[in-house]
Amino acid sequence: MTPSASPPPIAEVLSIGDELLAGDTINTNAAFLGARARAVGIEVRSVVVLRDRLDEIVAATRAAVARSAVVLVSGGLGPTTDDLTTEAIARAAGCALVRDAAAVARLTDKFQRFGRPMPEANLKQADRPDLGEWLPNPIGSAEGVVVEIDGALVFVMPGVPREMKMMMLEQVEPRLRARHGLQPLRRRMYRTLGMGESALAERLEPVIARARTRSPGLAAVFLHYRASTPEVFVVLEALHDAAGNAATAEELAGLDAELAEALAPALYGIGEADLATRIVAAATRAGRRIAFAESCTAGLASALLSSVPGASLCLDGGVVAYDNRIKTALLGVDPALIAEHGAVSEPVARAMAEGGRRSLGSDLCVAITGIAGPGGGTPEKPVGVVHFAISDGATTSHLRLQLRGDRGTLQRSAALWAHKLLWDRLHAAGLAGLESLEPVVTE
Repeated sequence: MTPSASPPPIAEVLSIGDELLAGDTINTNAAFLGARARAVGIEVRSVVVLRDRLDEIVAATRAAVARSAVVLVSGGLGPTTDDLTTEAIARAAGCALVRDAAAVARLTDKFQRFGRPMPEANLKQADRPDLGEWLPNPIGSAEGVVVEIDGALVFVMPGVPREMKMMMLEQVEPRLRARHGLQPLRRRMYRTLGMGESALAERLEPVIARARTRSPGLAAVFLHYRASTPEVFVVLEALHDAAGNAATAEELAGLDAELAEALAPALYGIGEADLATRIVAAATRAGRRIAFAESCTAGLASALLSSVPGASLCLDGGVVAYDNRIKTALLGVDPALIAEHGAVSEPVARAMAEGGRRSLGSDLCVAITGIAGPGGGTPEKPVGVVHFAISDGATTSHLRLQLRGDRGTLQRSAALWAHKLLWDRLHAAGLAGLESLEPVVTE
């Protein structure tokens, strides 16, 4: 293959705020900025989280512009004494911090529209580096700023997620596209559930090693694993080598058949769509209605599916049969079955799935009954034992798993395994494919 025109610009993310380091606030901004950078064709190589300390922000900014073409900064643009980002950027740029009369007027007008007087402290939000340009913020008081330092563009955005996201999409990305000839970074994601990273790697690495011999672009592919129990996402990224070679989208897609064979039966999809989205899209297109009969997950499997736009087109509902009385009264489970085998057992799981399908009039019903802990386990049925069953009226199949983790992890894992059983049943019937599916959206 021929070398690509140019490698993507390198970016660094600076997240400002003591609360991020203290764990008081989760740094969702960095995740969003990384995702958007990849989407427009910028390669983020590092994320640095900083305290609200002037000298530390100045030093980090100078270090970032020395190794990156783009620096994405969020946080520290508020009116209080610990908001120091604007001053720090001015110092890093070696320029003065000036109060902008037009920005003062915009601030005053915003507070009038907010219906309250503007505190004197907010005037500092009208200060900007004199080499910088404002980035408008129509929904908050803190405007952003962009300034060029040693050839790198430094974009400073508010820490409030809603304001930062709007500014990134409406102000930063257009400027990046104007400055750099950007194309989205090519990558291919293989989504699996039920197999650990080491087991997947053992199957996958020989396939990738053979593929690397086929072209310089494939030789430069970067392979990484993203684990989120019980799922593991395998990602191939078309990075550039020193000569500018990078795999084409066609080359990456050309690996699908080999990788699908290596990753089976854990593989449930190729692309960005998650498992719940795929189920909703496939079941809706096939005209299949879904129900759940949940004990240890207490409605989580139903809730995860209902979070997908358009879920009403395929989801009938669910029965939270946490107590045995509910299993009997609403799902029709024979009390003698529970007495003989226990609520956490294959016979009860099968009866729950069949009873749930009948009660809700659905095409498919998945049942979940298990021991989420931390108590309640026995040597015969330890914490983490979960029985699943899925019924379509013609056949009912069963799966027993020994899951691991704390209570929340066990419940989430069980809910996702229930989704995997649904997807497997739809896939086996030819109703669900590995390709990425967009959600079906309804009012």
